[in-house]
Amino acid sequence: MTRVGEVLRREWPLAIVLLGIVVGLSVSAAGHFRRGTVLLAASVVFGAWLRTVLPSERVGLLKVRGKGVDVATLAFFGLGLTVLALVVPSPS
Repeated sequence: MTRVGEVLRREWPLAIVLLGIVVGLSVSAAGHFRRGTVLLAASVVFGAWLRTVLPSERVGLLKVRGKGVDVATLAFFGLGLTVLALVVPSPS
C-alpha cells in the first residue's frame, strides 16, 4: 500500500469531513449558496458525530482536545453554519 493509502486508511474520519467541506464549497462556488452552505454545515456536524461515536484511538486528527470540547466545538460551528445558511438571504 502506498504512503497516501496508509494515511487515508488511518485518517478516514478527517478525510470524509474534508471531502464534504470541499463538495459544499464547490456547490457554493457553482452558484448554489444555500445548498453548499448546508452541505458544509452537515459535514461539520458529521465530524462531531464521528468524534462522539468513535474511540479516541480511531478518530485520528479529529481529536484535538478532550472528547467533550471537540464535540461541543464542532456541533456549535455546524449548527451555527446551518442557522446562517437558512437565515441569510441568497446573493442575487
